[in-house]
Amino acid sequence: MSKLLLVEDDPDQLEIRTLILEQAGHCVFGAASSTEALALAQEHQPSLVVMDLRLPRTTDGIALISALRALTPAPRIVVLSGWTADLATAPDVDAVLAKPVRTPELIHLIARLSACLLCLLFPLAAATIELKEPAEVLAEITAPVSDWQTQPKIADVLLDGQPKVQIPLVAPRQTVFLGRLSAGRHEVTLANASIKLSVTSEPIHVHTPVLFERKNAIGKFTDAPLLTYVEWLNENGQKVLQYSVIFSNEDGGTSTRYLMARWGRTTDIEFVYKVYFRPDGSKEKAIIQGRGHKDLVFTGPFEDSHPLLMPVTDNNMVAGEGPSAVRYQPAAMLVDLQSASRESVMDQAPFTWQAMTKELIREGKLRPFGTERGEDISDPRNYLYLEFAVKNQISRVAAMVKLRNEPKWRMSHLGVPGAGVERDGWVRTTIELPPGTAAKDVAEISIQCLAADRARQLGRCEIPAVGKAFFLRPDMLPGESFFSSGAHAPIVLRVGEAWSWTLSSK
Repeated sequence: MSKLLLVEDDPDQLEIRTLILEQAGHCVFGAASSTEALALAQEHQPSLVVMDLRLPRTTDGIALISALRALTPAPRIVVLSGWTADLATAPDVDAVLAKPVRTPELIHLIARLSACLLCLLFPLAAATIELKEPAEVLAEITAPVSDWQTQPKIADVLLDGQPKVQIPLVAPRQTVFLGRLSAGRHEVTLANASIKLSVTSEPIHVHTPVLFERKNAIGKFTDAPLLTYVEWLNENGQKVLQYSVIFSNEDGGTSTRYLMARWGRTTDIEFVYKVYFRPDGSKEKAIIQGRGHKDLVFTGPFEDSHPLLMPVTDNNMVAGEGPSAVRYQPAAMLVDLQSASRESVMDQAPFTWQAMTKELIREGKLRPFGTERGEDISDPRNYLYLEFAVKNQISRVAAMVKLRNEPKWRMSHLGVPGAGVERDGWVRTTIELPPGTAAKDVAEISIQCLAADRARQLGRCEIPAVGKAFFLRPDMLPGESFFSSGAHAPIVLRVGEAWSWTLSSK
């Protein structure tokens, strides 16, 4: 790995080139001015400098080149410029690339100049597709997974030599949509990966949203969109596509411990985009979930039929206010959640549990078991995850667990009524248990009916079924469910009552 100084006064270009070169294996120091660049060069002694020439004036760039050449040892210098004639009076440089620069060309040039053979260590995989007419194209990508806890990485997918989309390296196989490409030959490349291209005309792919990274999250590897899923819904006889995104964390909104109590996870799962269709299949209107969880009519911007969205709050409400330097385009996964919770999508894509847990560790949000530290939680592997169906009527619910050889019960809502689950349908919650607790240690599982917030009368809870109960394994992936009640006539509880299931010790 070489130390590389990148000098660019356009902040978006600086961010995206930094991501590209870090993914190629370099240690990158970024500078937005010649003054900052010289200070970083003196401090870190990079072996190579990749720089714009106009910073903002040509004389600034030429002065920086002279100053860099005077350093001991002097770095090699690559100039990127749309005004190469300006170099007529400049000191010698090692290479000049005219803008716009093809990323593979830049990576190979850097590898040659830095003598680190990155072409061999990080080979660029390529796949091509020949289109007779414009079409929507998907790319299935298989690539090594980065450690989201200690060395998270985002990879740059190139389309015809230019950065098109980014993917967080959290799963061994991911599919992205490249959008509607023109007729002709197209090449998709990514370092150290294999790529399979295909054409689609399915509405679920044609309308999938583009997601620019929230600007205050860029470079922090937090709240990354791990997965987009889509549901076919029927609203008053009208067909609707609803797109939701699973983000790796929730940086704002519900606290970490209440996410576990009310939702059974610390990822953020948000509906971001809805498309309403006329009977002939054409789009009638589109809705986004804007600031304050408000449904807003969305009229653009679009790229063909794909809305261009960006989270604009720390709990990932969206608006058409992009772009940012990082662009995600995960292909939507079609799901049916009529008899399962939203969190069950994470079970279908278990890497999301690993990313969630590793991000919590990296961000220092985990406390020792049995202690209290603000809104922090215990290690997610210390929790029992419980999914069940509920219908609340002026009520809310919480879960309890009793372990064998223990007289006490442990509660999901931590004794805080407001941490109960108030919504209807399939829901999840968690109960913190001692480290190493296994299914064989669970003696009873109970669901209790609590009063709704500020209710003037006592309501009731209906529990049609318990769907699953499981722990995360040591590798942070979900384990097998060890309990479900099966479908039955709804259990009806008045506020103040609880229902318990006794588990076999086998």
